[in-house]
Amino acid sequence: MTRLALFGSEGRMGVLLRQCAEEAGAYSVVARYDRIAPGLPASEPLPADVDAVVDFSSAAAWQDLGSLLEGNSVPLVSGTTGTGSEGKGMLELWAGSRAVFHSANMSRGIHVLCRLTSLAARLAGESGGGFDLEIVESHHRGKLDSPSGTALMLLESWESVIGGGRHVYGRGGEDRPRSPRSSGEVGIHSVRGGDVVGEHRVLLLGDGERLELGHSATSRRTFALGALAAVDFVMHRSSGLYGMDDLVGGGVTQ
Repeated sequence: MTRLALFGSEGRMGVLLRQCAEEAGAYSVVARYDRIAPGLPASEPLPADVDAVVDFSSAAAWQDLGSLLEGNSVPLVSGTTGTGSEGKGMLELWAGSRAVFHSANMSRGIHVLCRLTSLAARLAGESGGGFDLEIVESHHRGKLDSPSGTALMLLESWESVIGGGRHVYGRGGEDRPRSPRSSGEVGIHSVRGGDVVGEHRVLLLGDGERLELGHSATSRRTFALGALAAVDFVMHRSSGLYGMDDLVGGGVTQ
């Protein structure tokens, strides 16, 4: 039985993760932490029998997460998004003393979409070929960060091949044509409303043709089960920073 401590345990993903862990029968939640839930600690020393910490919280809570990780080498799996450059530094710091798995999206389908986006960039040519790139993401009304961490993953997948360019968010209030393709401009658009779990579209818009790659998540269970798979993976790894490429495999045959 794998013993888990959940950080951000009372949020949407924390509650669902507890349910999926119980249903799987191979995991036991022995500690819960949530800074906004009455009666639960934000951070305190981990119980000695914890095998892994799973984090689905917010960037604002990561100082508490850092306190929770002090003085131990318990592996960490984190699906928190919107952490920015400061968060990346914290992940690298924690990975110096433990195995850390982080992904803004725990879906295998999104991993495939990222790989396809990189492949599309290569096939289109280093300058993006004859295509303009736009990324559109949709989420439920309660999502805090915008654009989504997954949209930024897709942007990174594209720019890892063609290089960085100008980023335009929403295009509101601009009175100008799109920049030349050689500039590497990418438009990123966020839609919020209802109970949308998560939808992402990568649009390659050319002259006389267009290509669309997309992914729709119909249940958050996909992310919870992905996090449990990451727990199984990270418990057998040495200290370092890992992600979906390590869990699923990142090679693309061309």
